[in-house]
Amino acid sequence: MIDKSDRFFRLDLTFSPVLPAREIAIAWLDGLGFSMFEDYEQGLVSFAKESELNEEGIAPVIASLSEIATVSSQQSWVKSENWNAQWEKDYEPIDVEGRMLMRAPFHAPPKSGLDIIIQPEMSFGTGHHPTTWQMMRGLLDIKMKNKSVLDVGCGTGVLAIASKKLGASQVVAFDIDEWSHQNTLANLERNAMANQVITFQGSIQDLPEHFNPFDVVLANINRNVLIAEMPFYAKHLTHHGHLLLSGFFRSDIEAVSAAAQEQGMHLLHELSREDWACLLLTKTKDLHTIS
Repeated sequence: MIDKSDRFFRLDLTFSPVLPAREIAIAWLDGLGFSMFEDYEQGLVSFAKESELNEEGIAPVIASLSEIATVSSQQSWVKSENWNAQWEKDYEPIDVEGRMLMRAPFHAPPKSGLDIIIQPEMSFGTGHHPTTWQMMRGLLDIKMKNKSVLDVGCGTGVLAIASKKLGASQVVAFDIDEWSHQNTLANLERNAMANQVITFQGSIQDLPEHFNPFDVVLANINRNVLIAEMPFYAKHLTHHGHLLLSGFFRSDIEAVSAAAQEQGMHLLHELSREDWACLLLTKTKDLHTIS
């Protein structure tokens, strides 16, 4: 009999249309013990440890998803050592136009360009999601040398690490999730940056008041959080500073842009990748209001 700690439950889902069903599925499955997700063009592959899985909740989730898309599913069990080997075999480095490479420790370093090492933890945020790629690409459009940077919801720490390697003088990174905070600390060590980035677990409301406004604020979260926290981003951004946002669909650009403009932001340009959007804005007025 296989020990429960030695098995993963695998759920393959395909959707038509893929969005927004795939992103909704991730949110719902996260509540059932799934903690490992892989996006692909037609859908999603997700994994859960057997000891953490709420298997009875899967059928109701699939039924609810079927109300917004045509869904097909496959379920299977995978031994952990087989999964780990397969993960490393399939895990590809992320090349941002030959100028920045985000790779795992078992990949060879690039011959040129920025080298960022992120240990794959089988979770959202490794850089394979289109929004993370766009944020990495957006950083290349900002003159980062000697700038102060605030990374909101840092995840694996990839953006904080990239900012520092691009020449930022100060980087502060935080995430409300304990796993993300610890993962960021581990990845900072992998990139020989221990103690070079200030990190803490919490939200933007927990940011100490002693920090001066930042030249660059990065936030890759989701539409609702971005809109709700926009006054805080404006408060902590210098005049003519840059705000880089992602985590929302192209259909949300108007709403996110409007919220930013209400806080004195001006849109410089936008990126899109697989229907996901990324906005680069600059602060032109001090209009932030926090109730």
